[in-house]
Amino acid sequence: MAIAPTHFDRRAFLRSMIGRGAAMSVGAGTLIGCDPGPIAAPTPETGGTAPASTRRPNEPTPAPSPSPSPRPAVSINVATLPGKLLFVSDANLTIWEKGAIRKLTGDRVSRQPTWSPDGTRIAHVKLDVNSSELWVTAADGSAAKQLTRYESRNLNENVWAFRPTWWPDGSKLLYVADATTNDLMIWEVGLDGRNLRPFLIARDYDGGLDRPNVTADGKTLIVMSYRGGVGKSQVWAVALPNGPWKQLTEHADGAYDPAISPDGRRIAYVARAQGSHDVWVMNVDGAGPQRVTHHGAARGPCWSPDGQYLAYAAAEGNLFDLWVATVPAYVPTAVPTAGATVTARPRQDQRTPTVTPEPTSTSFPATAVAREVRPIATRQVTKAAQLDALSGVSWTA
Repeated sequence: MAIAPTHFDRRAFLRSMIGRGAAMSVGAGTLIGCDPGPIAAPTPETGGTAPASTRRPNEPTPAPSPSPSPRPAVSINVATLPGKLLFVSDANLTIWEKGAIRKLTGDRVSRQPTWSPDGTRIAHVKLDVNSSELWVTAADGSAAKQLTRYESRNLNENVWAFRPTWWPDGSKLLYVADATTNDLMIWEVGLDGRNLRPFLIARDYDGGLDRPNVTADGKTLIVMSYRGGVGKSQVWAVALPNGPWKQLTEHADGAYDPAISPDGRRIAYVARAQGSHDVWVMNVDGAGPQRVTHHGAARGPCWSPDGQYLAYAAAEGNLFDLWVATVPAYVPTAVPTAGATVTARPRQDQRTPTVTPEPTSTSFPATAVAREVRPIATRQVTKAAQLDALSGVSWTA
């Protein structure tokens, strides 16, 4: 079962995107790869912390809770979840709302759907044998319009287009494609199919880019990149239009699938560790990383419109289903005062670093470093829905 980008095998990547077992003639070269190997057995959900008996080797032991009293019980009432959730179930676009599931397509080639900022339209990808195209429909699946024309009789001229992402004002789409490069780079196109052009081209043959997100002010791009050619993906921030780049994650085995929160303060993403894949959150500047899930097989997180929940695809067995989790409390980025020293930032698969004031210095304000103790709850929403994990989830009001 393919789960996460870990290497640059072009054929494995395209097979996992399309969801077909047969190899395809796609030519030589490399793209963002997906691990085709087995997934480690998931651990039980424990409200955010794996029990000692199921914790994986070398996984850091969480620090004990500073709360002097028992942590309150937290539960999720699926019936009261706000808005509409959009995903791919049994190879078709599907909407979940208040417990009801509605299928939008029947072609079995539609993938990677995403709501427009106002929730009135859906952008998605339709797969062909050697190419894929961007489409936009109304929220009910009507008024479908094809935006790209990448299919070609010449095999070498076919283009793969993936990951449509709405510009914050809904005026255009960003997406990733290999139109002029070996690796996937970021392109843009108008909703009428015009003004199709490169948006961000990084160094080719590094592994490419994926999951573009743009902050509400249009000034920063959050993206997954193999930048540096080290073979591990990380989450990066790019000041638009031309940089600089800033690495936000430092997970030893890689991080991917970033999603910006509605208030723009945080990023949800997936971290890979020893074959396990789980959802984390961090501040938009990369500080305060916190683990959210312990499934061992989770992908494609997205935020609820009110920022209180995360939805994602997870497998506790051989099939992916829709899950939701409560969001851990925001940890403000501490700004040291005069005389204070900050411990070196470890990799993000270790505990969040702390700020240590010198004995004679002025301490940080308590609000700058205090952690609100908020247990994390997770809840399965669908049963045997066969979600396409690579397509992820999208949520609108």
